[in-house]
Amino acid sequence: MKINIINNNHTTYHIVHSVLSTEAERYACMELQKYIYLSTNTLIPVFSDKCQVRSKEIIIGNARSNSFKDELKNKSSEAFLVKVVDENIYITGNSSRAILYGVYNFLEQFINFRCYAKDCEKYECLNNLSIDDNYTYIKDFSFEYREAYFTDAFNGDFAAKNMLNSNLADLSNKHGNKVKWFNFHHSFSDLINPKDYFDTHPEYFSLIDGKRVKEHTELCLSNPDVFKLCLEKLRSWIINNPECDIFSVAQDEWMGHFIKMACECENCMKIDEENNSQSGSIITFVNKLCNALQEEFPNKLIHTFAYQYSRRTPKKVIPHKNVIVRLCNIECSWAKSIEESAKLNPQGRDGMFLDDLINWSKISKHLYIWDYAVNFRNYLLPFPNIRTMAKNIELYKRYNVKGVLMQGNFSYGGKGYLDELKSYVIARLLLDTDESRDYLIKDFCDNYYGIHSSKYIVDYINMWEDEIYDKTLWLYDDADSDLFTDELIEKGTKLLQLALVNTDNDIYKERIEKLLLGMEYAYLVRLPIDFENRNNLIDAFYEKVKNHHITEIMERTSLEFSINVMKNSRYAKDRPNWYSLYYIMK
Repeated sequence: MKINIINNNHTTYHIVHSVLSTEAERYACMELQKYIYLSTNTLIPVFSDKCQVRSKEIIIGNARSNSFKDELKNKSSEAFLVKVVDENIYITGNSSRAILYGVYNFLEQFINFRCYAKDCEKYECLNNLSIDDNYTYIKDFSFEYREAYFTDAFNGDFAAKNMLNSNLADLSNKHGNKVKWFNFHHSFSDLINPKDYFDTHPEYFSLIDGKRVKEHTELCLSNPDVFKLCLEKLRSWIINNPECDIFSVAQDEWMGHFIKMACECENCMKIDEENNSQSGSIITFVNKLCNALQEEFPNKLIHTFAYQYSRRTPKKVIPHKNVIVRLCNIECSWAKSIEESAKLNPQGRDGMFLDDLINWSKISKHLYIWDYAVNFRNYLLPFPNIRTMAKNIELYKRYNVKGVLMQGNFSYGGKGYLDELKSYVIARLLLDTDESRDYLIKDFCDNYYGIHSSKYIVDYINMWEDEIYDKTLWLYDDADSDLFTDELIEKGTKLLQLALVNTDNDIYKERIEKLLLGMEYAYLVRLPIDFENRNNLIDAFYEKVKNHHITEIMERTSLEFSINVMKNSRYAKDRPNWYSLYYIMK
């Protein structure tokens, strides 16, 4: 039987929070009231449970001393419950953040609320709102850490409404905060900086080919003094940052595909040889830190990478229960899913990564993934990996991965291929890997670009996704990639132009025009260097980019620098490679 929350724009319900409620719980009440009002034009009053019961209630958090703890027992801190008992509706959870998630889930289920981007939301307009009188919904999360590493996903309201607990998102107390990291990624040089220590203690750093190395170095992890210094520094981090959940003790990044970095001293080599991997000395070191800190800080987690030279699973050592191993797939391709590529070539990059994923999943309590969804060299070029991304997220869940970061364009002022759409799709798939990828794309396009333009943009997306399957897609592709032909650029441009002419909405027009910049960029960087009027065309493009408030189209470079590169080179073959640019700009 249905019970009416709203009946012909009238309600007998009140929203109730505990008199001892947190800021996030009170914010959850306000969000529930706000969006039900926007949907139904009916205001449900909000009270604390200090007030006597006057009508039916929507009870938030621990108000009225509700007793549903057992139903959430043995679930994560983010698990929530929506339940109807005696026509009262309870929305509660194992934390303030979980309670807010419960409210957003309720809104999704009953008014079809969605937050597609920070500037785009929808909900149904209703006269009536009802719920089953025996309704019960419990939600826990497959992934304990969910990060869409895109600028567009850093907005705190967007992140909370899509239940991302992202480290970099602007999630505050009202959102129930987030999973907080100290030193988010590479950190060896922050623990012991070679600029401070190498001259007096070269033995603290990597021995490479018989020589201690100051530049592009790692730590000598078998050195007892290195352990003492790192333990002291790590302990100070934890003491001085009690709000943080995770602390990074992780190798630095020096383009490890191309140069040796890991220490080759006798003691480090012995550990790595016993483990058949250079991850052996890293996990041994991090384990030792965890053991030393366990009694004092039992709930703090230590993060380290399985990345480049350390990606292979160690043969003997097993990560401590408080160690997060974050496995990175930067060597993989993105034209096909990891499993599809591995099946075709078990000994190839994707095949080897799949082996590492399976093996790490067998020994790691907290296995995280760092995945990629962007062309670092050319943000605006199509990077059609949405199908691949969806399949890989499902794969990670299957192998008991607990945290996923999907890296896109994280630069403030930058803009990449379909950033808004990718941020949304990633967020939704990290919530539920069974959601239909195609439905998410169409639903997003209908609402973000407009129903009359949506078809052409979906066709544009599918064109690139179809085209890439039998080709290659890398993180540093340039416009001379096999993917970018004159025919496809022309076809893509026409589809977006059709989307543009089929809307008279200025907001939709601006969003579509921003998409068109990618096709214009692909056309311009492919022009011969002596093409008539080439520089004038690039100058006009520069003005368009600025008008869309885009300040970065190549990672870690200014817009002006990138425009100059466009003017003075054609394709990657006569352009400084990404690594050169990286070091130039640093």
